[in-house]
Amino acid sequence: MRKQFGKDKIIILLGAGASCDAGIKNSYQMITEIESSLKGSWKDYSELYNYIHSSHYHLERIKGTDSKNIYFNIESLVGLLDAIIRISTKEVDIYPFIGSWEKELLTVAGLKLEKAQEFKRLILEKMKNSWLSPEQFIADSSYYKKIKELGYNYPLKIFSLNYDMSVEKNLESSEILLERGFNEQRIWDYRLYEPSEEKEINYFLYKLHGSLDWKRDSENRLTYTDNISNVEPLKMEIIFGVQNKLQSYDPYLFYFYSFREACIDAELIIVSGYGFLDKHINDNITSSIKLDANKKLLVNVFEKDLEKFKNDIVTKLGIQEANLYLENKSAKEFFNDNFNLDYFSTLYKDEESEDSLLP
Repeated sequence: MRKQFGKDKIIILLGAGASCDAGIKNSYQMITEIESSLKGSWKDYSELYNYIHSSHYHLERIKGTDSKNIYFNIESLVGLLDAIIRISTKEVDIYPFIGSWEKELLTVAGLKLEKAQEFKRLILEKMKNSWLSPEQFIADSSYYKKIKELGYNYPLKIFSLNYDMSVEKNLESSEILLERGFNEQRIWDYRLYEPSEEKEINYFLYKLHGSLDWKRDSENRLTYTDNISNVEPLKMEIIFGVQNKLQSYDPYLFYFYSFREACIDAELIIVSGYGFLDKHINDNITSSIKLDANKKLLVNVFEKDLEKFKNDIVTKLGIQEANLYLENKSAKEFFNDNFNLDYFSTLYKDEESEDSLLP
């Protein structure tokens, strides 16, 4: 008998790897392209890049991070560029560049630290116009349409760590109601995520780190545009870096809290394309499993050494292997082959056999 999943018992978490099959670049690919450009058209920023890269390593070692576990990604780069910009605008008094390094920072970033803003603009322009929105990304990410075929009888909550628009472009239609949190005036309103008898929501989408089509209006309210070319790169509503993850304003704070609550309520947390490098996300998954030892974590990953990945996740999250199920395949294969209730039910077959022994 197929397991019956009740309301809020299935949630989805999407990371960058879930969109790679659509030609959307992940962090490693972006860093690789940046380093290539630093040898050519972006060479004026090569010293600044090297400085930030070494600063990141230095900071992680100070925190006691094992050198083998230090990762430098696009969030690290832009997050630290943003820190330099905030120093230049006197928004912060304490910053991660200390001691004799301060003099070196002025050398590589300019006396007014102006190179940091210039470099950040170049990166964000590239992200917006190319890396995260390749020409055929909607068609190439059509495997997300499998979400519409799930047959779940309740609104499905989808949490995305990605800035790209693959999910919404593949789920939106005249027959499907996808709630993104914007009212008829295109102003974000948290109340749209509350239960309503007036409209039947099929999917709730929570973009935890922002979106390419988001921007602020003249009254600083969050809105969106149909044409991302209208969004000024340095004013894009996307967040980078650990220091920015728990913003004290909405929608980020609201979305993060919603993710926490959804993890607690869920029986099955489906993860695709996420590398478990975000401590805030990991902590909420961990705490939810500790509250419910029967919770299942289904992870779609594409790894050469699956056993090592499994051991790393079990150790990092502090969970039992019995809670974790892995599907080692591309996101396209996962959604096409495994994203269905019949497959999800097989994860609970041991519970069914135990139930059959009850008097």
